[in-house]
Amino acid sequence: MDEFVPLDAYLQAPECAREVLAAPEPPQPEFVREVLHEARRFRAALADALDAARDRLVRDLASDVLARELACAPADVERIARRTLERYTDDEPLHVRVHPDEVALLAGFELPVVADARLRRGDVTLTLRYGTIDASLGVRLAHVLQSA
Repeated sequence: MDEFVPLDAYLQAPECAREVLAAPEPPQPEFVREVLHEARRFRAALADALDAARDRLVRDLASDVLARELACAPADVERIARRTLERYTDDEPLHVRVHPDEVALLAGFELPVVADARLRRGDVTLTLRYGTIDASLGVRLAHVLQSA
């Protein structure tokens, strides 16, 4: 059976805590300032990390929802390609890249259509003489999220 311990003895701080509590000098103001400074820096870093994680999580969640929706009703790749081409007609477009399963959706398109297995369904990339325009789902989604 356990030994009986009076309540007042049970509620006393342990020996190691009594030594700290009975310290002759309270912490110096400089020490307190340093601790508070470090706590503020940690809080700021944590807030930055949470902001970055939140943005990434929102983007990932929105991408997942859109991907599910696209499985039910595919993206209008031809419309996306035409709108992108309209914006960059003056920049000498060379060809448009889409997912291999969507090449047939651009039959009769005014530019050559290249199948690119690296792209996801709904992605469109327009190749210009001096660069590339990425009209992929992720880029379009990021633009919408930044505008909101």
